[in-house]
Amino acid sequence: MTNFTVESKSQLAKLMATENLTIQHSKIQTAKFDPKNRVLYLPIWQNMTGALYDLLTGHEVGHALYTPAEGWHDAVVDKTKSKNFKSFLNVVEDARIEKKVQRKYPGLKASFIKAYTDLMGRDFFGIKGRDINDMAFINRLNIYTKSQYSMKVFFTGEEQKMIDKVKAVESWADVVKVANEIYAYSKDEQADMPELEDFDFNIQAEFDDEFGEDFDSANEGNADEAGTGDDEGKGSVDESEQESEAEKEKTKEFQLNNDKESNVAMEDQFEPRCETDEAFRKNESMLLDESSKDYVYVTFPKAHLDKIVTPYKRVHSLMEESWKQQLDSNLFTEGNVQQLVRDFKNKNEKYISLLAKEFEMKKAAKAFAKAKISDTGDIDINKIATYSFDDNIFRKVMMVPKGKSHGLILLLDYSGSMSQNMGGSIEQILVLAMFCRKVNIPFHVYSFSDSWSNWKRDRDLNTGSEAEMNTMFTNNPGEVRMKSVLLREYLNSKMGNAEFNRCLKNMLMLKASYDDRSHRYGPIRFFRPESENLSNTPLSQAICAMKDVMLNFRKVNNLDLSSLVIVHDGEADQVSTYNPINPDDASTIYGGKMFESYSTNIIFMDPKLKFEYRVNPEADINRDYVIRATLEWFRKATNSKIFGFFITPNNGRNLQGAITNKYYDKDGNSLYNNHVTTWDKAKELSKELKTNKALVSHNPGFNKFFFILGGKDLNTEVDEIEIEGKVTTNKLKNAFMKFNKKRQVNRIVVSKFIEGIAA
Repeated sequence: MTNFTVESKSQLAKLMATENLTIQHSKIQTAKFDPKNRVLYLPIWQNMTGALYDLLTGHEVGHALYTPAEGWHDAVVDKTKSKNFKSFLNVVEDARIEKKVQRKYPGLKASFIKAYTDLMGRDFFGIKGRDINDMAFINRLNIYTKSQYSMKVFFTGEEQKMIDKVKAVESWADVVKVANEIYAYSKDEQADMPELEDFDFNIQAEFDDEFGEDFDSANEGNADEAGTGDDEGKGSVDESEQESEAEKEKTKEFQLNNDKESNVAMEDQFEPRCETDEAFRKNESMLLDESSKDYVYVTFPKAHLDKIVTPYKRVHSLMEESWKQQLDSNLFTEGNVQQLVRDFKNKNEKYISLLAKEFEMKKAAKAFAKAKISDTGDIDINKIATYSFDDNIFRKVMMVPKGKSHGLILLLDYSGSMSQNMGGSIEQILVLAMFCRKVNIPFHVYSFSDSWSNWKRDRDLNTGSEAEMNTMFTNNPGEVRMKSVLLREYLNSKMGNAEFNRCLKNMLMLKASYDDRSHRYGPIRFFRPESENLSNTPLSQAICAMKDVMLNFRKVNNLDLSSLVIVHDGEADQVSTYNPINPDDASTIYGGKMFESYSTNIIFMDPKLKFEYRVNPEADINRDYVIRATLEWFRKATNSKIFGFFITPNNGRNLQGAITNKYYDKDGNSLYNNHVTTWDKAKELSKELKTNKALVSHNPGFNKFFFILGGKDLNTEVDEIEIEGKVTTNKLKNAFMKFNKKRQVNRIVVSKFIEGIAA
């Protein structure tokens, strides 16, 4: 027997349904379908042969495509009919949907015949040791249709006409009409059966087993009420006479309901039944894999951006309030600030201009490589004289495809551990922003954190509880529990020159507040504003919230391509719980249920996007799977690339430890899992990183992931061409190449980003 994975089952079902059905597996007796949300619930099967798997999946896809809600096996039957009537509907509807799905996929017919033969061999229909031709018509019909009309079964002329009608049904209305006709025929057939006396005896025995105890109890109660004639008995009668009218009515109602249920049960027993359909439903459990892990399906919450995003005007207004107070306190002068801005521009503007020209040349080269020469359809007068021996007399034109528009959003980690790297990170981001402005690439720059104090200041709130931040995402059953995140905007491409220079000045002062106090501007101090507190690293929450931000960004700027750039320096906060489907689940912790990747199959999904991400507990170490799932979901939802810049420590063992925990090779293998060669490989990679100031890793979820050195290595240096000794042509050439490479290495974020974007 061949074992099939859940993924292959889901994919085949989707392909056969010709739509991205949402497939969910669970420990259920039989398949179910939600026609409104297009969710097909499949049992967890075991030891499937190829044919049997094709049968079960094809059958359920047939239901998903063609059966209305009232036609499913577990749907409530028409209350005007006996409950046995549902089996008649099942038989006719199964024949209809199997015909239609085989019509759509003719290759399924052989699988259906082979698989049903297998199931009959396992006695799934309960006919072992019995002659099928001695059974009622509905049972013969069920076996005949399930065998794909290949089994030799005897039918009368009248029955053959009804079989022809079953073969001809196309709609659910046809199914109900034909099932009613077969049901009426079966009632007459049952009345004429010679075994009726034996059948009545068996029904009476079953009736006595089910209801006899209730009747005995009722009779005993009547005997007690009648009494025995002695004094003790009279006392009992006196007590019963004191029974309230309400209790008498209640007793009477119970007896009436009991009689009614008894009569219905008796009627159902005398109504025709499809034993083979009932037997199959009972035996379906034999196909279930009881030892398998349960499946947990979780979705991503919706972010309330009005509670999450702070516009840049408010961010810079709060910074300027702090700078004004410090300026008034003579901590620095306006001249110090202007010098700060001039030095930054002098150091970077020339290189940015050169880089912009190089970028435009690369774009033009790629566009020219895709150019095609085409005929215009107009005759070239200069070539008309050659028409008798050359048919190439039409004017030519070169068709150069228009370059695709690109945009980016940058997320800067505002966690406490970033304090030693924040100055250099801000400078790298400012260089990237100036480059994007130069080449007209739309962009936004945000920080992400979960600082409650920043959140209150941004909204000018004097009071409020931290719990208010936990309403930033929806909290529906089945959603990942994501708490607070704060996205604060600093720069964007819509700013005019004056506005950008104002924000650039604030950012440079903020950078200086993180730098060494003994810098070249003399004994001045830039103290970090209170609105710029650092806190934690809610990366999953930030990416989740960024989905709608990115979609709006793409729409407003009419972008073909977009990228998310994440600059961070440590492990993200763990997201470890989800909202249970059942609110009364006793295993919840603070209202959420823990992810257990080793005891359950965890699948992150988005039904609207038809997105699924299954957790692999062996590969997804340290609960990184929530971040990975969120990254993959973001890429699917926004059609964007994701670039990660991981800022590492620049000292020996800490650097090697960071590489060990975060590095993935080109095959997606984690260095962390390779305990034999981990430390030696980490040493080798750390040397490469120190040499190039960047190390490429292949982290899942990212299009590109870079390790970059932190601390002073993040700062851009003053550009100088160094030549020792006599200046020659070769020395000048080599010095210029070294000089240009050094400038790229110093501005690592913008240089690596340019390498990654598609022109």
